[in-house]
Amino acid sequence: MLMEVDLFFNMRENNNLQKLKMMKTTKLTLLLIFIISVSTYAQKDYDAVKDKEIKTNLGRNSSVKGFGSLELKTTEIKDDIALMPGIMGGIIMNDHFILGLGGYGMAAEIDFIGTEPEIRQYLYGGYGGLILGAIIAPREVIHVNIPILIGAGGAYITENASHDFDGSSEEFDESSAFFVIEPGIELEMNITRFFRLGVGASYRYITESDLVNITDSELNNYSGHI
Repeated sequence: MLMEVDLFFNMRENNNLQKLKMMKTTKLTLLLIFIISVSTYAQKDYDAVKDKEIKTNLGRNSSVKGFGSLELKTTEIKDDIALMPGIMGGIIMNDHFILGLGGYGMAAEIDFIGTEPEIRQYLYGGYGGLILGAIIAPREVIHVNIPILIGAGGAYITENASHDFDGSSEEFDESSAFFVIEPGIELEMNITRFFRLGVGASYRYITESDLVNITDSELNNYSGHI
């Protein structure tokens, strides 16, 4: 009789242990299901917000840096060498794309014989505009830039040299605005992280001027710069 009682209590204890194990397993299962459900909902909510974000060329990992530079162009106009100092500045996006503004002016007048024989005339002028460009391998010590300037300029012609010219429009023999496009290529060296030195060449294409003593084709030419 005693053995039967012990056996009964042992079986009951085992049943209780099994029930406890099942309850623990059930609780863990429910907790796991709850965690998975919350994670799935959070992911769907994040994806929904992400899909509603405005997509742009500059993402969160993009970089925008400012720059400024001085340039000295040398070119030929009417068989004479012209020096054209200039300045440009703007931003560099993701180390590869250039967006900026630039302008150049003649350091000294160009003298030439116009349409009237034996009358020496002097040309002054400059131009500027929007600069777009691409940088190839910017992290290399020596890399390549491909810029293009799109803009406008002005030229005026007088019979007075710079030392006799006071800038009055009454002294102009003629003047005109013009449209200019100047694509180029540059070889640039990284001296430091914040200083670069480059040399390059470009072609200046001018059109839509109304000058009589000098033509657009005579204003077009190659330039070298540093």
